[in-house]
Formats: sequence, C-alpha cells, structure tokens
Amino acid sequence: MAPLKIALHLDLAYGGSRAECRGILDYAREKTSWQVLLQEGRIGEQVLDLPHLGVAGVIAECPTPEHAAEIAALGVPVVLLEDPAPGGRLPAGHPLVGAPCVRMDSRAVGRIAAEYYLARGYRHFAYVDETLGLFWSRERHRGFFEAVRAAGFPCDFYGGPFPERERASWAAERPRMIRFLRALPRPTAILAAMDGRARFVLEACSAAGLRVPEDIAVLGVDDDPILCEATMPTLSSIRTDRFRHGREAAARLDALLHGREPEPRDISVPPLGVATRSSTGYDAMRDPAVARAVSYIRARSAMRIAVPDVVAAAGCSRRHLETRFRQLLGTTIREMAQRERIERVKGLLEQGNLPIGEIAALCGFADNSDLSILFRRITGTTMRDWRRENRESHP
Repeated sequence: MAPLKIALHLDLAYGGSRAECRGILDYAREKTSWQVLLQEGRIGEQVLDLPHLGVAGVIAECPTPEHAAEIAALGVPVVLLEDPAPGGRLPAGHPLVGAPCVRMDSRAVGRIAAEYYLARGYRHFAYVDETLGLFWSRERHRGFFEAVRAAGFPCDFYGGPFPERERASWAAERPRMIRFLRALPRPTAILAAMDGRARFVLEACSAAGLRVPEDIAVLGVDDDPILCEATMPTLSSIRTDRFRHGREAAARLDALLHGREPEPRDISVPPLGVATRSSTGYDAMRDPAVARAVSYIRARSAMRIAVPDVVAAAGCSRRHLETRFRQLLGTTIREMAQRERIERVKGLLEQGNLPIGEIAALCGFADNSDLSILFRRITGTTMRDWRRENRESHP
C-alpha cells in the first residue's frame, strides 16, 4: 500500500516553524508511513501542484485567505497551527472554519514573562508590539499587563497602528522606538512580541545609549537560537513548545485520516519557561555587580574564565562578589563559569551532530576527558546519553 501524501504549509524562515516541522516529522516516523511534501520557500523554487499530487491531508500554519481557499479546494482533512484570523477564531464562511487547531497559549506567555521579571525585583514594565496588530501579540500583551497590574505596577505599551512606511522599514520606525525607550524609567523590563521584534529593541537601546540589562531588560518569545545568539547582548527568550505543536497537529490529522474525531479537537499549548541570556542578566535589580559579572561570564562561555577577570568586570571587591554570588545565586563565581560552559556544550549537543571532540574544542576544553568529567559532574549523565534523551524530547 502506497504511503499517504501529507502536505505541510509552513514558513521555514521562522525557528518556531522549523521546530513544528520537526515535531510533525517525529510523529510521522513513529506512528505513520506518511510521505511528507514540504515547500522550502527558496527564491525561484518550483511550486508544488497539490491538486495533481494526490494529497491526503494538510497541516497549515496561518495560511493567507488565498492559500486557505486553495487548501480547502483539495477536499481533504486539514489541521491548523494557529488560526489565520485577526480575532483568533475563524469567522463563519472562512474556507477552513471548523478545522482542528493547535494554538499557543499566548496569554500564558505574557504571564510567565511578568512572573520572571517580578521575581527579579523589577517595578517598571513595558510591552513592545509587533507591527501588524496580530491576535497572538495582543494576547501576550494582555497576559503580561494583567499579571503586572495584579502585582501593583504600571505597564507601558509601544504599539500601533503603525504607518505603512514603518511596517515596511525598520529605519523608518527606529526614531520613534528610540524616543519611547528614552522616556522609560530606569530600569524597565520589556517583553517584546517575538524574538525578531526583541532584536530591534536591542538595536534601538544601543542607538539610544541605554545599557542592557542595567537600564533596559529585554525578553523575546520563541527562543530561536539563531536570533537569540546573534544579538548583542544575547537575547533572553520565552521557550515555546513548538515541537509539541507539530506532534499535536500530526496526531489530529492522523485521527481524521482514520475517520476518528480528535480529542480534544482544538488545543492550546503552554510555554515551557524562560531561557536566560545576557539581555536580562541575573538579579540586576538586587545587585548590579552580580549582573555585570554574570553577563561577562555568559559572553565568554566558550573559553576558560579566570575569577580575577570576572571581579574586574563586576567593578567590586572579590570578597563582596563571592559573597553576593552565594547569597543571590547559591553558587561561586567559578562554579557559575563552569555551568555556563556546560550550557553551551548542551546547546551544541542538542542542535547538531558535531563530534564530541569538536564540541570540546569549540568550548575551550583542552581535551575530551576534561569536558567529559565536568559534564558528568554537573549533569549526572554522559554527553552521549544527554544528546540522545534531549534530542528525542526537545528537537
């Protein structure tokens, strides 16, 4: 029996969409014998002619009205990843109304961001919207705003409607964001709608002469490793479980293809937590010296760090810094530096197939044995076991 052909309508330019794709493929390998058809999105790429390919089902992420009509015309089961509608629900008469949907719990994203900042002692907050006025961004703002207000603090808002020239050009919008950032009290904790938007906030902070995280802390959404590690400073971000989104969507399509009703038909997937990097630092409110020290350590996680260099970056005495590290972080400067190096090792293990020896060299270890000993002491497992277990659960 020939495998069923399943078409994926995803924008692979986004890290979240790529994680959803991995989740779909993971489910398909485990549970089905699907032949997956995927448009890469390359310039000049030939378009898949779905009506003539005998497609049995489709998983689509926020299709435009034109694409939605084309998908509906196939007459096959469809599962959506996020509703392609401004209000978060498809209106009556939409070509894909009634299709099962896997959504992100965007309001929970905002709540987690607020709880993260409140635990670090912040008293001033702001939300930076994306430029298109999309439903999921409004939900993130609402969750953030409600949690901050419930704690008794105000929350500024930077958003639209944006003029067409600002939607089309960051250079056109940049002066307005710089004015907004300069008017905020110091320090302010910002949640941006997504990682790409947070990247512009960091650039505007630099142009405005604002220090991150000492003056402005910045948090994105989706934890796209390419975007988060390419910024200066590196970007903290809400970890969304896009891999699970993909698996849940595939499970619903599988049920429909076998004549079963998915239970539940629609699902909202909560975020996983926060990946802390330099843009939010550590305990910047309670002790700026600790924040400077940890930012210094994180920026040099690929090398062996000397404690005196960390002390110099913090701008205080070694005794004070060691004491505050134990009080606020429950660790020593040296232990923190070692753990950050191991976090970098974990990222390389999880994201690719690099040999252990090459990872050791990239992270500044003289040989594999030094890295292996430290990794097992900190994590309680071997690098090979950690890679296998985490690539299965977190692509």
